[in-house]
Formats: sequence, structure tokens, C-alpha cells
Amino acid sequence: MKCFPINLDIEGKKVLVVGGGQVARRKVKSLASCGARVTVVSPCFCKSLARMKGIHRVTRRYRKADLAGACLVVGATDSQEVNRRISEHAKTVGLPVNIVDQPNLCTFTVPAVVSRGDILIAISTGGGSPALSGRIRRHIEKHFDPAFATHLELLRQMRPLVRSSSLNLSQRSALLKTMASDKMLRILKKKGAAFTGRHLLQMLADSVKAT
Repeated sequence: MKCFPINLDIEGKKVLVVGGGQVARRKVKSLASCGARVTVVSPCFCKSLARMKGIHRVTRRYRKADLAGACLVVGATDSQEVNRRISEHAKTVGLPVNIVDQPNLCTFTVPAVVSRGDILIAISTGGGSPALSGRIRRHIEKHFDPAFATHLELLRQMRPLVRSSSLNLSQRSALLKTMASDKMLRILKKKGAAFTGRHLLQMLADSVKAT
């Protein structure tokens, strides 16, 4: 299955998760970490899900009306019939739906993810082999330097300064690429964030002075 990759902003939006077990818990935790307002519907909840804060629990069986106001829905129950109904109902009202481990019932799948701060790498096999996605994720995690997250934060601070400077478009683009280079990452790892931040500011000042 060929999928179109997309990053979806769900902060402050309602997301419905149906299911109360450990699989549902993992989905709820991931969704809540992105700022979603998560509603979980299930007749019962595992201990960790029952204790989880910041979510809305509805202790009963799933109803179609639960979809109201949601921006997407995740089905994580152990009932094939319930999962099928969730999928059908969501598709009827045009809601993106993911049924865990049943790609034939999904309109979107959830990739394996490697994250460092706001850097996100998603790995998908198009629903063909979640196990292989997990293996690739573990391989990337071993080689994905945590310093990239700090580098990103420094670049996030510098980007508006560079863009508002007197440099022309090509000069700004070249400077931002240099700031994002492997050389800057090596400086960061050797000298630390404070030194690197000052160094980036000086690079900007020198570039403006040279024009």
C-alpha cells in the first residue's frame, strides 16, 4: 500500500480511541503527547490507562455518536466486530480511522517513530510488516545523535534573525545551510550549546558586515 506521508496537527483537537487495554494505552499516550484532547471509550480500562491523567474516559461500549466532534479515531479493541463497525462508521462520516493491526480497515496507518526533541523520523512499510518497521526504528535510534535536538533548537532561534537581516535571499539561504551543517554539529558536541549559540550569532554578524 502506497501512502502519502503527512504530519497532522492535533493539538487541542478531540481524538477518539476505542479500547481499554495496553495497546489503547500506548495510542492514548502518543496522541496526548501531541496535545490532543483524547476521549477513550471502553467498558473497562487497564490499570495504567485508568490512572492516566489529562484524558476523558467513557466507561461503556462504543457508540457511533462517540465520533461527534473528533478529528480522527483509533480502534484498539479485541473485538473484530467492534473494530469493523468503528471503521465503517468513521468512513461514513469522513473521519480518518486507524484500526490497530488491521490495515484493511484503516484510512491511515501509524508509522514507527524515532524522535529527538522536535525532530521526527517516521518509518512505514505500508502496513506490510510492523515488525520490520520496528527493526528499522531500533537501527536508526542507535545512530541518531541526540545532539541533533539541541542543534535544531539553536537553528530555530537563528532562523528568524537571519530572515529579518539585510542579507539577500541567496545569502540567507547559504548561511542557514552552513548553520545546519555537520561542522556546526561537531562544534556543538565539542563546545556545548552556549558557545555554539554565540558562534552562530557571530556568523550572522560577520555575514551582514561583509555585504
